[in-house]
Amino acid sequence: MSNLTETIVDYVAKEGYAPLHPFLAMPYKYFEGGIVGRNKTIEYCFRLVDICPHFWLFGISEGTLEELSRAQSSDKIFRFPFLHFDPEWNEFYQNLASKYGDPLANLFPIQRLTKQN
Repeated sequence: MSNLTETIVDYVAKEGYAPLHPFLAMPYKYFEGGIVGRNKTIEYCFRLVDICPHFWLFGISEGTLEELSRAQSSDKIFRFPFLHFDPEWNEFYQNLASKYGDPLANLFPIQRLTKQN
């Protein structure tokens, strides 16, 4: 999904919002893949989730499901454009179900996932 960063940022801006994308705010080579490391980077991502009034999910991964779980514990506005941006979302979601359960079911009925959000 890192190859879609600019496309995602453009999408958010066209929707009328100022995008805060973790890949831009915390470049991999300096954070997760660098001296900061994965655990601290995830902590920083959680802080970003905490301060933002919206939570938009563009792809399914361990990190995004951890962020989603964090966001669900607060009063956020949720958007789920991953249906458009991540064609393999369902495969990843099913593979991660044993670890994360079904956090999307808490937000809307699963049958709505096949419709445009």
